[in-house]
Amino acid sequence: MERKIDAQILKSLVDIEDISTVSWQALADLVRQDSGIQNALPDGVCQIDPRNGDRIVYTSRRAARPHDNRPEKPDGVLPERPCPICRGTTTGVVDLAVLSEGYTFINKNLFPMVYPFDNLPEVQNFREVIEGLHFLQWTSSFHERDFHNMPAADCVVVMQRLAALEQKLLEADAGHVLITKNYGYLVGGSLFHGHQQIVWSDQTPRRFLDNERFYQEHGESFAAFLLRENPPELLVKDYGTAVLLVPYFMRRPYDMMLVMKDTTRRYLHELDSGEITAVAQAWQEGIQIMRQVMPAIGRELAYNVITNNGLGAGLYFEFLPYTQEIGGYEHLGFYACQADPRQVAQQIRVMMTNTHENSGT
Repeated sequence: MERKIDAQILKSLVDIEDISTVSWQALADLVRQDSGIQNALPDGVCQIDPRNGDRIVYTSRRAARPHDNRPEKPDGVLPERPCPICRGTTTGVVDLAVLSEGYTFINKNLFPMVYPFDNLPEVQNFREVIEGLHFLQWTSSFHERDFHNMPAADCVVVMQRLAALEQKLLEADAGHVLITKNYGYLVGGSLFHGHQQIVWSDQTPRRFLDNERFYQEHGESFAAFLLRENPPELLVKDYGTAVLLVPYFMRRPYDMMLVMKDTTRRYLHELDSGEITAVAQAWQEGIQIMRQVMPAIGRELAYNVITNNGLGAGLYFEFLPYTQEIGGYEHLGFYACQADPRQVAQQIRVMMTNTHENSGT
């Protein structure tokens, strides 16, 4: 029997059915009032690496997060563990949307990286205090369903709700919205139940600083640069309003990027219906490729999808399968990639064609 959260349990958790109907401040108040989150607050402070601007957020209680995807024994066999999401042992829901079967929903992260503190923590010898909001979007109320195996129309609904949350969080006077997808404990994913993480932070992460610096130095967004400079033979697929490609500077085998063609776009919520549909389709197919590639090369399935938005970025997404470990040279900024970008792009195009033929699309 397919696992899922019971519809009545899910509806009992709803604080807000439509994220767009409340103010940013009301959303922050809901987070502050959640008793479960009170027991797992972040330390509330961060340090900045003076060499490159990296933000290090201290949140010791996240070590207690539940995991259902980590082997308990050296044989690597995953034990059967109950899913807390399917059991409904989670925080209040702040957005709920109907899919062709089941729901997609957004809730408050029970173990947040950041928090909207009323009274800032008194911690000595820290340069900055970090504040923010942390949410999770559960792609489907069904445990085994995610972008790679859901109807295309459902994927569009999920992306629309993600855009609605992004827009709401950007109503704050200042700050950044960070959107990531983590799958597999090797890359920070703690649960198999498919989800996206969304953080609003008053601090600027390094990738955002990198994109802003690129814009200031080159006079164009990184998305515009990549569309012009990336070799045509590295194109994976043209979606009309966006392109999926292998970057010529691929750091790890099978890294891909999805770039919006309209480089005036800076955020998900600015996209029209055709662009949102293109992003949803590309997410689906990009994730399908990563899920095919990793078992084929003998790697445990683990990947990240990173959204690059805001000033200097344009709007682009990175698909990062964990196909190769990070070694000592990589920590110094010198990457040894065990594949050629052109060969990888060709392999991905063949895999995508075979997938469509097998599915009859």
